Amino acid sequence: MKNSMTYHHICAVINTEIQRKQKNNVFLRKRCTQNQVITEKEEVKRVRILDMGCGNGELIVFLSRTLPQLLDESIKIELYGFDISDYDVRDDTDTGFLFEKTISYLTNQVPSIEWKDRVALINSGQEWPFPENFFDFIYSNQVMEHVMDHNFSFQQIKRTLKEDGVSVHLFPLKNCILEGHMFLPFVHRISNIEKLKSYIKICALLLGRYRKIKKKSGITLNEFLEIQADFMTYGTNYLSKSDIIKLSKTNLLKFSFKYTEQYYWNKVRSLLGLPCNYKYRTKNIFILDSILFLLCVRVAGITLLLSKENKCWRWFDTIEGKY
Repeated sequence: MKNSMTYHHICAVINTEIQRKQKNNVFLRKRCTQNQVITEKEEVKRVRILDMGCGNGELIVFLSRTLPQLLDESIKIELYGFDISDYDVRDDTDTGFLFEKTISYLTNQVPSIEWKDRVALINSGQEWPFPENFFDFIYSNQVMEHVMDHNFSFQQIKRTLKEDGVSVHLFPLKNCILEGHMFLPFVHRISNIEKLKSYIKICALLLGRYRKIKKKSGITLNEFLEIQADFMTYGTNYLSKSDIIKLSKTNLLKFSFKYTEQYYWNKVRSLLGLPCNYKYRTKNIFILDSILFLLCVRVAGITLLLSKENKCWRWFDTIEGKY
């Protein structure tokens, strides 16, 4: 199993947020009655986490092994996942691909859990098969750029996330210069499919990528262009920062990019041979982090945090209740 830096980063964000919430719970307990304190303690013990677009299940296994080593032993982690059948992820009734292998892999790696009850395969546009206010954390790793209906996904995040839950998503924005699947600059910004094919053709011939693939597969240039252009047109859907702000406001979700820079600090630590940092600072250094964020959105991916913690409405509800 490969443990990429994105795995470590998502683990670090979840660990940091769990520990932050624990501190807040301790702070709140000082203001609670004894019965309320017991309720708080019972609720902290179980943390439900959903992998949105779980693929082969490797990240679920990584978190199931790593998070318990970082957290208090009284906290029980429950991991869930789902993927979309539309994107060539099929069940065992089709001989083509993956999902039965995902369940088999999870069962082999973590045999103590009945994974058929924890992971699901659904169609795009289908409601996620989980109850309302169910998850403490929802995460995705390089998935958002493949979602065709972002508004629906944001709606489902809001529906299934607990009131104090956090949703963590690592993905590249439309602002990024180099597209990460085809490794071509600005290719994800071309919407006209004929212009897209022409651009891919020029880049493929100049950079020699087509020749390498032809040697391995024997594919013709026209077939290569059709496949690449179709993938970019129907398999990707990049968001801009303004798109995220609009989607978040529409669905009454609070958004933040506060852990984006810390991914790259961990990357530097890795290059220097230092161990991964699993406890991030929660307060930004404004000027430095702002500069780094501007660079990150153009070079690689960002980390988006979504939550339902809308203190404005809670404050209005409190005021209205008094008068």
